[in-house]
Amino acid sequence: MKKLLFGLLLLLTLALAACGSTSENVSGKVDTDKATSTEQEATEEEAVEASEEASNDENEINQLIVDNENVKATLVKIVKKSDDIWGNTIEVVFDVENKRSDTIEVQANTVSADGRMVDETLLSMSQEVAPGKAATATLTINEYEGYDFPALESDFEMTLHIFSWDDYDYTEDHPVKVTF
Repeated sequence: MKKLLFGLLLLLTLALAACGSTSENVSGKVDTDKATSTEQEATEEEAVEASEEASNDENEINQLIVDNENVKATLVKIVKKSDDIWGNTIEVVFDVENKRSDTIEVQANTVSADGRMVDETLLSMSQEVAPGKAATATLTINEYEGYDFPALESDFEMTLHIFSWDDYDYTEDHPVKVTF
């Protein structure tokens, strides 16, 4: 049994070694076809990255939402992205500092764009922030078939909802409004 196992292992090792390749041909020269192929792949990747960057629309906002004894929150930017694979998304980025002695949770409520409510199915935002720490909290609005995706042309509104799982008496709601 050991001889059979050893033989199979040896055969597998030889088969794998035979499958390997190098970038040199028999004469020792570099295979220019492979080098050209690698250069073309790199160029294609750069073109894809450039087209992705071109399909992003970023609005720097830097609007202070709240600064009190518990929390400081700033709406940093709103980014509209268009991707052939993932579809359209909107990211609303906040910088949140927790001034409390317990962990807080930051969420988005009652989101509207261009005067119309955005279906909660499209929304994703929940960020924990430890005591004395800061974090980036991002509301992501994803496009899904069968739901109205906002164009985000004239205005954006929401409520920044902040609470603590450790202190059920603590909650804050702050209105956010941006006009384009």
